[in-house]
Amino acid sequence: MSEGHFTIPVSVQRLIKDYNKQRRARAELEHVPKFKVSEAIGRMAFFYEKLRNALEYREENLLVKSATVRILKRRFVPGMDPASIAKPLITELIHAGYIRNNTLPETALDEVAKVLIKYARLLGKAIPSIEQQDQRDDIFQWVVTMAACEIEEIVTPAWEKRAVIEFIYVTLLERVDILSKKITEDERKVQIYIAVLRGHARYDHDLTSYHLLNFFYPDWKEHKEDTINRVARNIINVKATLAKQIQHSLQDRLLRQVKKINALFVILANVFNQTEDPIILLQNPAALEEAIEEETRKEYKKVKSKLRRTSLRSIIYLFVTKMLVAFILEVPYDFIFLGHLNYIPLLINVSFHPMLLFFIALMIHIPAKENTRKIIEGIKNLVYNYDGKEVVYKIRPKTARGAVVNFFFRIFYFLAFVFTFGVLIGLLIFLNFNWMSGVIFVMFLTLVSFFGLRVRQIAKDLVVLDHKDNLLSATIDLFSIPIVRAGRWLSVNFAKYNFIVFFLDVIIEAPFKLILDIFEDWLGYIREKREEIYD
Repeated sequence: MSEGHFTIPVSVQRLIKDYNKQRRARAELEHVPKFKVSEAIGRMAFFYEKLRNALEYREENLLVKSATVRILKRRFVPGMDPASIAKPLITELIHAGYIRNNTLPETALDEVAKVLIKYARLLGKAIPSIEQQDQRDDIFQWVVTMAACEIEEIVTPAWEKRAVIEFIYVTLLERVDILSKKITEDERKVQIYIAVLRGHARYDHDLTSYHLLNFFYPDWKEHKEDTINRVARNIINVKATLAKQIQHSLQDRLLRQVKKINALFVILANVFNQTEDPIILLQNPAALEEAIEEETRKEYKKVKSKLRRTSLRSIIYLFVTKMLVAFILEVPYDFIFLGHLNYIPLLINVSFHPMLLFFIALMIHIPAKENTRKIIEGIKNLVYNYDGKEVVYKIRPKTARGAVVNFFFRIFYFLAFVFTFGVLIGLLIFLNFNWMSGVIFVMFLTLVSFFGLRVRQIAKDLVVLDHKDNLLSATIDLFSIPIVRAGRWLSVNFAKYNFIVFFLDVIIEAPFKLILDIFEDWLGYIREKREEIYD
């Protein structure tokens, strides 16, 4: 790119306008009354939430939504005035530390109340027409989850994130070329949008479904009766259509492309956040380059901090779960069937897996110098138009393999699976593991492998360098993928059948939060009486 011979794309100018608009809106909110709760009660709820999250492995950006879903399931009961749930819901989220106390505008309570009324109306219109009870339960769960996603947008607004999502979407619409005549233009737009939500915003299935619902029904947030009726009449099909789009065969390829360039948008957003007037900065490419280098260094530090946090949470989760499994299953088995404790397998089972995850996190690094140079080049290609510029991402849908080739690939993969676990089982027998301790070791090894992959992804999110495969890495992948895939399967099912979390949610949380509500009301009453004295 030659200095002085460039223009700034319309999409970048629109992004800067959105940023400036959000800055003005945030400045205006500084002077409005804020919602405040008792700090003393909040500490108890905060420590409870920390304990619960340590026992259930979730991505940090999903914690608010998950907590809101839990609260709504407990409070969103038939006959309840939906608007009355808004205040206790927000109070719980502040107590738990998801919203900073005395920062949320009081008007947010009315906004949350309107959302709850809308979803209560949706349920009231949709449920009576559904005959099967399992479908009713499924739709109730989905509606509550959609309500939680919309409430999260209100109580933890991420205005800049929305602007960046729109910018990435518009950019990829111009650059992505799908090499298939079977994909329509509307289908291409939807799939690119989903890939941006998943790849950049790191939304899970629920949050992606919610934003896709808004994509298909642009006036959904306006609480219009006609729109609510349209969704209610076809609610089962609406839910199925959203799921089908998210699971589209094109998603894997598009998602991989978004993740490959996501660091460019993350760093660019940071640069704009730290710049008073981004337009002036963009008019000076040398100054822009310095700003990118500075923000990239900061982002590397953030990644290291997040690696430590995520690794610690994963290690605590593993250690606590391992201890419980050891005392519930392994120790009784040893005493009943062996007559004594088998110390070496027990010690390995308790300590090996958390230590392995710790060393996996320790070995992660980013090739900073070369990666930073690539980030600078990529961002300049985003924010400048110049002669000769042509950036196209060619996406080729998966091609169907022949039945014979597919059969031999599956056989080969199965043999790799058998070989990997066969060697592992042989090693455990050599170390005198019995079948119970062996099953526990293998089960947690697969989980650690999967968690390790998730932890490594945190660092990879900032890497824009092309990954170069070689014979050694391909061989390692061949024999490690069976373990990682088993870990993924176990992780998903552990989340469904985490009996410790179930016990906390069903037995402990409801009475605990009820006691906190009573204390909150009592403290409010005391404050009123104290104020009467000074009147």
